[in-house]
Amino acid sequence: MGVVRAQPADVHIEMLGHFHVALDGREVAEADWPARRAQELVALLALADGRRLARDQVVEQLWPHLGAQAGAANLRKAAHHARRALGDPQAIVLRSGRVELFPARRVTTDVKTFLREATDALREHDRDACARTAAGCRGELLPGAPYEDWTQQPRAEVQARRTELLHCCQDWERLIALEPTDEAACRALMRAALDAGRRHVAIRWYERLRIAMVRELGTQPGAETRALYDECTSGVRLGEPAFLGREVELADAAGQLAAAASSGTAALLVRGSTGIGKSAFCREVRARAAASGWRVISVTAMASGSPYGPIGAAVEQLLVHGRAPLDALPERTRSILSELSPLAPPAPARRGALTRHQVVAALRRAIALAGVEPTVLYVEDAHLLDEATADVLHQLVAGGGGVPLLAMLAYRSEWICTSLPRGIAGLARHDRTRTVELGRLDDPTIAELVAVAAPTPPDAATSASIVGAADGSPFFALELTRALAR
Repeated sequence: MGVVRAQPADVHIEMLGHFHVALDGREVAEADWPARRAQELVALLALADGRRLARDQVVEQLWPHLGAQAGAANLRKAAHHARRALGDPQAIVLRSGRVELFPARRVTTDVKTFLREATDALREHDRDACARTAAGCRGELLPGAPYEDWTQQPRAEVQARRTELLHCCQDWERLIALEPTDEAACRALMRAALDAGRRHVAIRWYERLRIAMVRELGTQPGAETRALYDECTSGVRLGEPAFLGREVELADAAGQLAAAASSGTAALLVRGSTGIGKSAFCREVRARAAASGWRVISVTAMASGSPYGPIGAAVEQLLVHGRAPLDALPERTRSILSELSPLAPPAPARRGALTRHQVVAALRRAIALAGVEPTVLYVEDAHLLDEATADVLHQLVAGGGGVPLLAMLAYRSEWICTSLPRGIAGLARHDRTRTVELGRLDDPTIAELVAVAAPTPPDAATSASIVGAADGSPFFALELTRALAR
């Protein structure tokens, strides 16, 4: 909903997505408000029936910690600031034990307009009208006052109407962004992705739902959603091209798994240029490890991620399957885990910033308590790790001991001479670390990959053309083969 220009003698108040007032042909700027409570007083009255409340009600909502006399004094001060900001001495009127907002003016609010239009659209089951009305809602009610008691009921009403509108117009992506635990929306997105042949996208939608449900509700997706997930994952390994080549590198990886099993910790750094097959290689290593009884945790580093973000994601995966034993951890450890992930059992607040030694110790305990099986901790795009997380992984491997752990990090070779985190550089020099450099595949291996991936084996000339264009890159070879099939 855009800003509505006020006409003379009209007042328009917006509270969806932001707080904004327009009156007498002008807009009240944020800088015009001398105090936050003045804005909240206007918003509180704008949401009330008839734009009026008893004086005691206003004091109780805005200054619940004060006595009657001090609260009344604060009310008079806030009303004065509001009148100054709005430029109208009759904007807030205190009389006969009541507080009124613009009693002599016509006032409109985006909240009441939205709720009225939403009710009409839903009554008619008009998908286009529902879509327009949902798009007109700029956001949640008064995002600057998320914890005030008086905002909770109207905020929930707006949220419920937005959800109903998005259900009606089947705008599933906006709905899942608004309600991350909505299983019906997730199933619709999964089905659309699956029907489009984008199985990985469907699986990603499911994982997003699962984490949201565990974090917010403490439950797992229902049977219908899990059945669709099973459909997404059935035959995934069979549907992928067979992994070819890299026998020497796979032997190195197997050696590192054995080293971790015997010494407690080890690291495998997998580096190579874009499209050279790092993800496929690491997927093969993880699959072989899982087949041998290793627990596999996979996280992805992001350039915009927060410090220890990948560690928190790893903790979440451990907690989903091993939450109960963590209740027995010392308060100090639980408080650290609760800072890394909201899935951790509640613990008293801890003072001071997290240190890397604390994170390493807490992660070790979480891995140990989640089960006795050896663990592979895989980090995709490790070149994007923040320095704190990279250093934690370095310390985790250097410390040794505990449940066997292999830290496997995949990163781009071109980052080695630019901005590779120092923790990874230090890890590369450690005696428990082996670095695997993935180079170009030879032409016979690329040709075999093309033959296996193509629905119909291409003729010799086409295969040779793809092999030449791919220049040893399995990614480009597969993309060219899929493009040819399409």
